[in-house]
Amino acid sequence: MSNQIQQIDFAHPDYPSALKEIADPPPQLFVRGDLAVFKRLAVAIVGSRKPSEYGMRTANFLSSQLSQQLTIISGLAYGIDTIALTEAAKSPHGAIAVIGSGLDRDSFYPSSNWQLAEQIITAGGAVVSEYPEGTPPLKHHFPARNRIIAGLSAGVLVVEAGAKSGALITADLALDYNREVWAVAGNIFIPQATGSNQLLKDGAKFITGAEDILTDLNLVPIGAQVKMPLDLTEPERLIINILKSSPSALSVNEMIGQTQLDTAEISSTLTLMEIKGLVKSATPGKFSC
Repeated sequence: MSNQIQQIDFAHPDYPSALKEIADPPPQLFVRGDLAVFKRLAVAIVGSRKPSEYGMRTANFLSSQLSQQLTIISGLAYGIDTIALTEAAKSPHGAIAVIGSGLDRDSFYPSSNWQLAEQIITAGGAVVSEYPEGTPPLKHHFPARNRIIAGLSAGVLVVEAGAKSGALITADLALDYNREVWAVAGNIFIPQATGSNQLLKDGAKFITGAEDILTDLNLVPIGAQVKMPLDLTEPERLIINILKSSPSALSVNEMIGQTQLDTAEISSTLTLMEIKGLVKSATPGKFSC
């Protein structure tokens, strides 16, 4: 992890692979924080800068639930972005904040969220911009920033958004990039929900809880009941029990430490379990069930 500004060009080994999939990736990124956060499965949470009380509660709750298994991405703007990132910064999965100015203290925008950016970095996340030090927060930077938010994520959740909200730009970009788009139904009597409700009418996925998003991403919601097959071997039973109790995918070494099985037995058992559909490769070298 680094508090210094790191420049990552497109050819750099730590340049996020997800961004390489989009049509217009930034040629370089400037990053403060842990580059490892780019390798984690992430979702974006975006919405109104002036949310209703319901919108604020919803953003806080969903970020709290989703950040138990996912990295949360947002734009560090006031409102929904700030709420989602504040909650995500408490999680070991970390948060990624994408801004539309330079990362140095004098250029940073919004300046009142500098301390939140520091918390995100300290907790193992990262703050990202495509603009070098000294770049002011120009108006056209923010729609451009939204493509990075959408590109880094597996999907975008719009909590509450008005008819002209930048969150809708992020959602449109996510569709262009073949990402998921989810939305929360909002109060029909408030302007902050006009855009998010229209997203639902246009085909965004309606969600009532974090488990809807986790299921779409093939993750088992924490606390969900998983039916245990009856014909498991003892090593298979041990592995399933520790995977079920873990909030994230585990590596072979992590499973060895918890089961006391040796490397050869773990590896051969996992291979058979994957064939049976009992476990799946979540990320390279890690497994979940």
